[in-house]
Amino acid sequence: MSLFKRIETRAALSGPSAVWDRDVERSTRASGSGVEVSPQSARTLVAVWSCQSLIADGIASLPIDTYRRIKNKGKREQLDNPVWLTKPNPFETPYTFWHKVMISLLGENGNAYIRTVRDSSGQIISVYAVDPLAVAIDEDSAVPLYRVGDVEFSDKEILHIPAFTVPGQRKGLSVIDHAREAIGLGLAAEEFGARFFSQGTTMSGVIEHPGTPKPGEVAVLAKMMKKSHAGIKNSHAVGILTGGAAWKSISITPEQAQFLETRRFQNIQIAQVYRVPPHLIDPTVTSSWGTGVEEQNKFFVDYTLIPWLTRLEQAISGLLPNGQYVKFNVDARLRAKTAERFAAYVSAVNNGIMSLDEVRALEDMEPIPGGKGKTHVRPMNVTPVGAEKVKPAPAPKPAETPPEEKPPADNNSEGTSASD
Repeated sequence: MSLFKRIETRAALSGPSAVWDRDVERSTRASGSGVEVSPQSARTLVAVWSCQSLIADGIASLPIDTYRRIKNKGKREQLDNPVWLTKPNPFETPYTFWHKVMISLLGENGNAYIRTVRDSSGQIISVYAVDPLAVAIDEDSAVPLYRVGDVEFSDKEILHIPAFTVPGQRKGLSVIDHAREAIGLGLAAEEFGARFFSQGTTMSGVIEHPGTPKPGEVAVLAKMMKKSHAGIKNSHAVGILTGGAAWKSISITPEQAQFLETRRFQNIQIAQVYRVPPHLIDPTVTSSWGTGVEEQNKFFVDYTLIPWLTRLEQAISGLLPNGQYVKFNVDARLRAKTAERFAAYVSAVNNGIMSLDEVRALEDMEPIPGGKGKTHVRPMNVTPVGAEKVKPAPAPKPAETPPEEKPPADNNSEGTSASD
């Protein structure tokens, strides 16, 4: 376990050579605002923390399923998940594992590295999220090679998932590095606000003295002002000046300096960097997407989560046998209201799209006993187009000939005959 411990901790790296990637560092650089920005300091900004946690928590909370394609049928078959998807390693749950992977992509250096541990037969038995800032890449080798500390790994042992990619580079780009100025300005505005309440005075300005006070008197007067009026506890206190001294205000309020607007604008900019709807991190922003929570949630899934999920699915599927792949189930985040959901189920069942057991599975219910819920049904009066049976029109009945009228009987003749 010493190797895994070395991987999980921040190992001391060997000095970079002409071959290995030179970006392995604890990236901390000053921004134009004068504030130093690193992956750790960036997360102290609430907007960055919110964006990272929204995406990482949203993905880590999704169930993941394994499928196998059925050739020549255009269908798929759901399989049991491999052991390492159900329990990544002895120390982490799937939620913790995927959260670490996403934070590596979102907040460290734009790359996630997964160490795979195999048994004697070559089957993966556990996976670990490696600290991305402790990994070096051989950019010049024909095959991917990775180094963690003084240990080298092949692409069979470490799975590399880059975030934002550009041609000519194997490593992904860091969101923190490329949004350094926006994050630095946000941190500077936050520090300014904190210092305003801890050190600022509501009577900000200068003290004008009519005479020429001695240096000691100036120091005493400044000390008294700071003691009486500096800090949030002394705000709005009554000031008293003696000896002909007068107070002259020369400062501007945070509102005049557009302090609050600056902070709000930085929140929106950081949301744009992470492609998170701004109203999710700033309640003062009104969403213009959709009219309900469900539609706004769908926007977050479609434009924020799906690209990240696709990266993960394609990378993880490469660890499975040929023809198998994984899919994150986003239906849990898109569940409609109960009445709307069941109305959709009724329509799907009545039109043969879903069976009762499939509906019950979506609601975490057991199948109907005896396999009676597996049958797909459809209305009796539905037939394929063109297959309708048209009954021939009945032949017209021939016109009936009226019966011939018989002449009336001659009573006299009959009588004569009888008498004869």
